[in-house]
Amino acid sequence: MIAHYVNRALRHLTLFLITALLWNTLAICPAFSQTSQTQSTRKVKSSPPPEYPELARKMKIEGMARVLLTVSSNGSVVKVKELGGNPVLVDALAQAARKWKYEPADSESDIEVRYEFVLSQ
Repeated sequence: MIAHYVNRALRHLTLFLITALLWNTLAICPAFSQTSQTQSTRKVKSSPPPEYPELARKMKIEGMARVLLTVSSNGSVVKVKELGGNPVLVDALAQAARKWKYEPADSESDIEVRYEFVLSQ
């Protein structure tokens, strides 16, 4: 009877460790600081940083999140495509990026944004 519970607990622990390892593997990138990088010639008017997700903070998850923004000619973000990183961090970046504003331009443009989530020491 006890062996059954021990065996079951080991399976759950193994599943948890594999999940944690996969999450961390998805988020591995060269990390130096908490910054955002955009690749575009359009100037940002307003880009409040994403909030660090509470789950990520509790699990000590850090890493790079990447999204691709589609910005309309009037400067508002009309679409956010998740490109990579830990899903919890990518979701936080996507939520923040939907509120960003850019300078107007002649046409719609795509802008890749990279944001490094780093826990403060």
